[in-house]
Amino acid sequence: MKKTEELQQLREKGTGDLLKELLAAQKKLTELSFSRAFLKIKNYHEITFSRKRIARIWTILQEKSLAEIEKVSTSAEEQKNVTK
Repeated sequence: MKKTEELQQLREKGTGDLLKELLAAQKKLTELSFSRAFLKIKNYHEITFSRKRIARIWTILQEKSLAEIEKVSTSAEEQKNVTK
C-alpha cells in the first residue's frame, strides 16, 4: 500500500479506531524489537516501517485534536459575538 493511500485510509477512521491501530502497531513494534534481539527477524526494515506507521497515526490524531479545538474555539467566538 502506498503512503498516500495509507494516510487517506487513516484519516477516514475515527479517533477510537486510530487508537486501536496505534496499540496494534506498538505491539507489533515490540514484537519486532524482541525478534531482533533474539536474531529471529529476517527483514529489519519492518522495524522502521512500524515506527513510521506509529508516527503517522500520532500525527493524524494530533490533526484531529487540533481541528476539534479550533471548532470549539470558533463556536465560542461566534457565541461571544452574538451576545454583544
